[in-house]
Amino acid sequence: MATEKDIAEIVGVISAAYPNFNPSEYTVEVYHQTLKDIETDLLKAATLQAISEAGRKFAPSFGEIRGAVGEIRKQVMNIPSSYQAWEEVQKQIVENGGDFGTPVWSHSLVEQTVSAIGWRNLRMSENQTADRARFIQAYEQLQTRAEKEEMQLPEVRGYIEANGGKRLAPVDEMKRLSEGMSK
Repeated sequence: MATEKDIAEIVGVISAAYPNFNPSEYTVEVYHQTLKDIETDLLKAATLQAISEAGRKFAPSFGEIRGAVGEIRKQVMNIPSSYQAWEEVQKQIVENGGDFGTPVWSHSLVEQTVSAIGWRNLRMSENQTADRARFIQAYEQLQTRAEKEEMQLPEVRGYIEANGGKRLAPVDEMKRLSEGMSK
């Protein structure tokens, strides 16, 4: 994980690349608080990626650097695009389309999307155009959610985990509201 010294070096690189970037005494501290959970080598690579974007006129924010980290992680993990994932589903339908076929997926996001739609539904369907549209939409939603969860700050994730269980389920919320109206 990145130390404050690592972050100071990164802020120095950004300052050298963007002479108009004038970090204050708190800049390193803020960058450290928002980037410390990232491995140093990955963080340095993401910073270089962010500062070398064509057309960039201003220094990257820590949010943009976190975004670059997410993009690099996606490439490292070989996450297929939505169209590649659909192509994989089509291939598995041909190879394992029978009742006893067991498809093998390249990534858990493909498997989760197939599971959400239903493997049987996909292989028995007669409307591939609609299936492709539904699959791509579901896949992209799952991918976006996974990316957001992956890039959440540990403090945010901790807050959600600590407070997420305290919310009432929608059915319980409706029941509570209706009880309040009947009194």
